[in-house]
Amino acid sequence: MSLSQIAYEKILEYIITGKYKPGNTLKEEELASLLKISRTPIREALARLEKEGVIVKNGKSFTVIPLTESDILQLYEVRINLESLSAKLAAIRASQDEINKIINVLNEIRGSANADPLTLANLNGNLHRAIAEASHNKYIVDILDSIRLKLKIVRITLFTSFQRRDEEFREHESIVIAIKNRSPDLAYDMMRMHEEKVLDYVKQNILPVMFR
Repeated sequence: MSLSQIAYEKILEYIITGKYKPGNTLKEEELASLLKISRTPIREALARLEKEGVIVKNGKSFTVIPLTESDILQLYEVRINLESLSAKLAAIRASQDEINKIINVLNEIRGSANADPLTLANLNGNLHRAIAEASHNKYIVDILDSIRLKLKIVRITLFTSFQRRDEEFREHESIVIAIKNRSPDLAYDMMRMHEEKVLDYVKQNILPVMFR
């Protein structure tokens, strides 16, 4: 494993476990000293985390996405409604090719049950985006893209629990089946139930770690 990869994984672990909380500053020199790694791999790791939406550049340093607890809850309030609507519209408007794409992403998730949290967060994001695209509403796609990026840390942390991974898959499967069967009301209800369960998990298990 390269030093850049080691640095990346350790910094991400520090963020997920709350060592560095939303709004905290990450400095190359400090991280290099902490990890006993030269600054070049640290710089590469930070650039990768910035590209993935986990941190933002702030002058010469970086900041963990600066969300408050209230920000996260408000984002989920919007996300729950838009994700549910996107699933309903997808069940009505999706082409067969789009349904096949949604099924293929679900199968990819099925085969990645033991993947690292970031990989699973990205795969599940791909599923939600495929459903949003199948809604044929570009504003839903754009807004949900923005929300998912802002919630990146929360979404990665979600998949540190193997119990929640299994539940996520079953919930996603029920949504995909409803879309495949052209059942818009069921697709809406299944997506809403899924997002509400995610929010409950976030409130009980993630926010207390992020903002303790």
